[in-house]
Amino acid sequence: MARIKFTLHGVASEIRKAEKKLRSMRSKVVKADQKKIDLNLRELETSYRRIRNICPLAETPIKPFGQWFRTKAN
Repeated sequence: MARIKFTLHGVASEIRKAEKKLRSMRSKVVKADQKKIDLNLRELETSYRRIRNICPLAETPIKPFGQWFRTKAN
């Protein structure tokens, strides 16, 4: 059986980058837009937590957020 590996580390790091950008521009916009940014930040945090919970840390600390599956024997 083949072992299939994939990781969501790239997705998690992109979420963190987006959070950082939103936090940096939050103080530069009007109040109404700050509320939109807060909602977006909340959703990004929720997405990050889901990824972290669904894909627990891998066996090695180098590649977190990974999943492993085995294919069926033919």
